[in-house]
Amino acid sequence: MPTTPRSFSGEALTHALRTARLELDAERTAVVGPTAEAIYALIDRLDDVPLGETPPATAFDARWGA
Repeated sequence: MPTTPRSFSGEALTHALRTARLELDAERTAVVGPTAEAIYALIDRLDDVPLGETPPATAFDARWGA
C-alpha cells in the first residue's frame, strides 16, 4: 500500500499514454494527469476497508443450491 499519492506527471504520464496508445495534445494531457491521480487515490483508499473474514472474490460460487 503506497504511503504517498501516486504521481501521474512527466515521464510516468507519457509512458502511460504511450502504453494506452493515446495521442493527446498538451491541453488534454494537462487534464488527464490530475484525473488519473485522483482515480488512483480513490482506489488506494480501498486498502483501508476492513474485510475481516470476507473470502476473496475468486472463492465465490454463483451456482444455486438444489
